[in-house]
Amino acid sequence: MKIPEVCGISVLNPVDIEENYLNYTVDYAIDHKFNHFQFIGPIHNPVKGNVDGMTFYKKYARFNNEKDADYVKYNLKAVNVALEKLHANGVKSYMWHHELELPVDFTNAFPEVLNSDGDVEVSHPLVKDFLENKIKDFFDAYPLMDGLILTLHETRVPLLKLKNQKLSKVERVKHVTKILFDTCKSLGKQLICRPFASIEEDYAMMMKAYEEISTDMIIMDKWTQFDWSLCLPHNKFYNKITKNPLLVETDIFGEFFGKGRFPLMLKTHILDKYDYCTSFPTHLGFCSRIDRAGRHPFGDVNEVNLIIMNACTKGENVEKAIDDFFNAKYGECGSTVKEIMENTEEILRRTIYLKGFYYSELSLFPGVNHSKNHFYFEMMREDYKVNSGEWFIPIGWDRGSIQSVFDEKASAVQMAKSDFEKLLSLQDKMDKTEYDKLFIKFANLYHCTMVWEQLTFVYYYYAKYFELNDKSFEGKLYDALDKLLQLNQSAIELLGENFYCLQGDRILVDGSGNDFISDFVKQVKDSFEIEKDTYADLVSQNLKDFVICGGGSEHHGIKKEVNFSDTLINNGKLCRMPGSNRGRGWSSVNTHGWFSYDVKVKKDAPNVIAITVGSKDPMIDFTVSIDGQVYKISQENKGDQTFRFKYIANNNDYVTVRIDRISGNTPLVYNVKVL
Repeated sequence: MKIPEVCGISVLNPVDIEENYLNYTVDYAIDHKFNHFQFIGPIHNPVKGNVDGMTFYKKYARFNNEKDADYVKYNLKAVNVALEKLHANGVKSYMWHHELELPVDFTNAFPEVLNSDGDVEVSHPLVKDFLENKIKDFFDAYPLMDGLILTLHETRVPLLKLKNQKLSKVERVKHVTKILFDTCKSLGKQLICRPFASIEEDYAMMMKAYEEISTDMIIMDKWTQFDWSLCLPHNKFYNKITKNPLLVETDIFGEFFGKGRFPLMLKTHILDKYDYCTSFPTHLGFCSRIDRAGRHPFGDVNEVNLIIMNACTKGENVEKAIDDFFNAKYGECGSTVKEIMENTEEILRRTIYLKGFYYSELSLFPGVNHSKNHFYFEMMREDYKVNSGEWFIPIGWDRGSIQSVFDEKASAVQMAKSDFEKLLSLQDKMDKTEYDKLFIKFANLYHCTMVWEQLTFVYYYYAKYFELNDKSFEGKLYDALDKLLQLNQSAIELLGENFYCLQGDRILVDGSGNDFISDFVKQVKDSFEIEKDTYADLVSQNLKDFVICGGGSEHHGIKKEVNFSDTLINNGKLCRMPGSNRGRGWSSVNTHGWFSYDVKVKKDAPNVIAITVGSKDPMIDFTVSIDGQVYKISQENKGDQTFRFKYIANNNDYVTVRIDRISGNTPLVYNVKVL
């Protein structure tokens, strides 16, 4: 087994820096002979995240009022103490940073940086000056930090989505990255870049830019394609990294596989990915994420994954390391605990994936918006159409028969039940504290296999009601929802606040409460009743075709920008938006997002396509593309409106209708009708 040059861990993902935990992980890295350490911090927090959130600006001090001054001062003390210890022990240290980040008031103070679309013009000299100065300010404040880990996504100003730019996408990536690369280099610091692209086109473009800047620059990328879902294949883009050193980013905590709340031993996954990554000639080493959302594996059965990864990077015997871990932690029960842990990866694959398809929300119980955006209703149709070019969806994904789906979920229940019963037999044979921790994890695993099995029936009955226009499925849907609530209640009675579906960090995502299942059931009922009435109304209009946007029956070969086409209820109607609903709150420039449908038309005849749109903003702005013809709508919002477009079908049975967002005003699209 190849011994990597770089062996690292990344910590505090994505939460506030906390001094005690930081010091613990620093000591852990030193004791286990890691030579590379990454601070992540609250990267999604617009005030505390990135280098901006832990540095006071000097030249641009006018924007320091936007910072949490106490948090900056806390970091200046805690992080610098940690850096001293890492530096003294020869461990390189890096801070995560996302761009393009500008202060909220930057464009008000410097309106000249805006273009005619109201977007930041990336090439403006003031943008360059601001970036250079904040990087210098950061390293002046943290002189022992060795470098930055740069990501060009998830920012207030979305670099790749900006409109009407003087620079192309690749030129923008190159321009911003080179500013940071040159600034770091002038200070004797290192810049490591993460492509973190969700589509192949963006990945290739970013790699081209990075390579042209410098072949010495390290590229850090995930060992699965696009993100952390275990359903995703090996990262094939490693074949494109032929001139730059490759640092592999790993997840050994289960970020999209339970976030540490389920028992999980990733032995098969880690060994498989390790062998794959070390086969590349530019491979430099690994940096492993070891925590998420305030949870970590230390003192937990899932710490075994750190043991496995550490054994790999040190060239040690993995099986012996696993045995030593279980025997040391659980004594005479060690072999039994190891035995039941062996099944956990497979149980979870069958639970929170569906035939290899990502089937949860950030490893949590999914909300209705997430379910509609990731085709969970659509995949229950007989003639399902799933856009396999999208994030998390395996290329050429084959659902198989509906019965095979139900069988997969049932098998997960049986496996989890068997493991849970084996654990119960250990109750009086091991330390009570350790047993109780295992009980919470395995009870959660067993109950959640049953929850996800029932969830599958909910999707099935909802979709079938509309696909077959069969009203008998309404009663079955409501029975399935009731059973879901019963499972929720029985799990809460057993586990209390430790129940997996009462925990998580989705509150960071959509502001919902913590009883995810009850919230979901209410949302499904609300959505279904609206969709049922809307469907009946549209059927009565004797249309050639129609789409209920944001409905479970949406269908019509929907395609959309990954993660940027949310659904919601507005004015008592279902709708879909081109863009992120959450993004409206945290992105000062949010003019991206699109979706499209394939609708039936009258062949060799004139057609009228009607689109009903509303908005919560002052203007209704969007473009409609029909067979290459683009129509721009931009007018004052006076309430929901229907726009009609003529289309001559010629010899076509279908036409693609695409709706794009073009400004910070978000259009809410209720339906598309072919009259």
